[in-house]
Amino acid sequence: MFKKLQKHAGEVLEFPSDILGNGPKITIIGRTEMIIEYFLEVVLFSDQEIILKTASGKLSIKGKGFVLALLLQTEIHVKGEITQLSFEEEV
Repeated sequence: MFKKLQKHAGEVLEFPSDILGNGPKITIIGRTEMIIEYFLEVVLFSDQEIILKTASGKLSIKGKGFVLALLLQTEIHVKGEITQLSFEEEV
């Protein structure tokens, strides 16, 4: 019931879906900087691949020279060359 009320209130007030908890908010600046908000867990972090667990499944980011610029509980800032972004639904 709360989810229905939350969704309806969000639609009436025109909140973005990321505020309502439907998935991550991804901001890409050029091809060299990315900010991901509202993720659940860092599954893998290397200089060529990042995998994050989100409410809507796993988010995979591939590229080169990834460097962690900032890590907070629900927000991550990454710098490096981004070549691929994909989602995998949880089964």
